[in-house]
Amino acid sequence: MKRTLLVVALVAVSSFVLGQPARSSATPKGNDEQAVRQVVNDLAVALGKNDTAALDRIYADDYTFVGDNGMIMTKAERMAAFKSGELKYESISIEVVSLRLFGNTAVAVTRITSKFAPGLKFTDGKFITTATFVKIKGRWQLVAAGNTRLT
Repeated sequence: MKRTLLVVALVAVSSFVLGQPARSSATPKGNDEQAVRQVVNDLAVALGKNDTAALDRIYADDYTFVGDNGMIMTKAERMAAFKSGELKYESISIEVVSLRLFGNTAVAVTRITSKFAPGLKFTDGKFITTATFVKIKGRWQLVAAGNTRLT
């Protein structure tokens, strides 16, 4: 219930900030759905290669990540962690479970399996992630993501 309210709140806030009414679309529109799915694929490749240039394009300037342990990272913090080697993936796979479009906002629920480089403070695992994308200047970008660890 709390996660559902959070997703609804994120959609409403992003729609309000961008001046777009929050409209639900039971069936995602073809081109936008394909574009968001492509960004998710690009994200998986960029994370797997620790490609900070690609991540810089995918993450919106005000991107916020919430880890399964409650850690909150801004885009700048996450990018710095990648650049320093504090955060490095050995492998990652992302499967889109559901995707909903709300005007210029998309909410994707994904299953992620990740393996981090040895010696890092992060723990390998399987996660359900709720990711919010917003179409900014004609391009879909990731504005927020939150992980829940699967046990």
